[in-house]
Amino acid sequence: MKTAFVTGATGFLGINLVQQLFANGWQVTALHRKTSNLAYLNRFDVTLTEGAITDKESLMQAMPENVDAVFHVAANTSMWSRWNDQQYQDNVIGTRNMVEVALLKNAKRFVHTSSISAWGHPHHEIDETERSDAMNSPVNYNKTKYLAELEVDKAIAAGLDAVLVNPCDIMGPYDSHNWAQVIQAVYNNDVPGIPNGNAVICHVRDIARAHISAYEKGRTGERYLLGGQDVTFKEIFNTIERFMGKKESTFVMPNWLMKTAIPFYTLQSKLNGKEPVLTPEKYIELTVPKHVNSQKAIKELDYHMSPLEESIKDSYEWLKQENLLSR
Repeated sequence: MKTAFVTGATGFLGINLVQQLFANGWQVTALHRKTSNLAYLNRFDVTLTEGAITDKESLMQAMPENVDAVFHVAANTSMWSRWNDQQYQDNVIGTRNMVEVALLKNAKRFVHTSSISAWGHPHHEIDETERSDAMNSPVNYNKTKYLAELEVDKAIAAGLDAVLVNPCDIMGPYDSHNWAQVIQAVYNNDVPGIPNGNAVICHVRDIARAHISAYEKGRTGERYLLGGQDVTFKEIFNTIERFMGKKESTFVMPNWLMKTAIPFYTLQSKLNGKEPVLTPEKYIELTVPKHVNSQKAIKELDYHMSPLEESIKDSYEWLKQENLLSR
């Protein structure tokens, strides 16, 4: 029986990866913080261990010796500058701790969950040969994901057998915060306008499978871009609306109009203490185009890209099952 140590196991992608590993007969040890919600993770027969990626000593206690695979999924995906310092600690220092402990614990293979964001904001189609421009990005998440990759590269040079995967926009079951918010907004007739941009939608099941395939087939030190359906936000919203039997929205919000809303949401945030609905970082991510060539992952990892309709349907059905559609 193969053994796995998974970080970020209580999150959207992490739970789906644990589910796939469990279905494939793996013995899974899942790292979680003291404050983590374990409701979904407890549905699977996994070994739970408390710790934090920013606490190296806790990782030394949590990670088993000679584990077959470490899947480092945990990340801080904040798009609000207030959390930049913590994001650096989580994404960069946390990854440094993980690879150092994996070396000390003689982990046989390390699969690092990076992101398309590690390339910054190229306006053209990219593949793995593209040079990263992330350090010139005003979005801290992009910088920290790139810097985290460099930590993995250093560990590879020190002898760690590691592979990196770079997913795009993930949708599917167990998502209650990300694209789920779009589905909830459509369901609750709360869509003032559609952003004028695109997304590369991946089904979380395909991304989880690609992680396992990266363990089995990925080449040491290689990055694999995990793309999906390259669609406009209008196509996404209209597909959700058709699925729900609603009239299709036609108003696509000009970028200038969306940008004028940022100061309003910033002021609202100062009054209520909550993260702004729209930040400068979110605006950039919504409006800068992204296009991905995933042929390397398709060829080497047998990566599969599900149709947009399937990703939306599975996400919607899960939200309905969990009574999470109404706000």
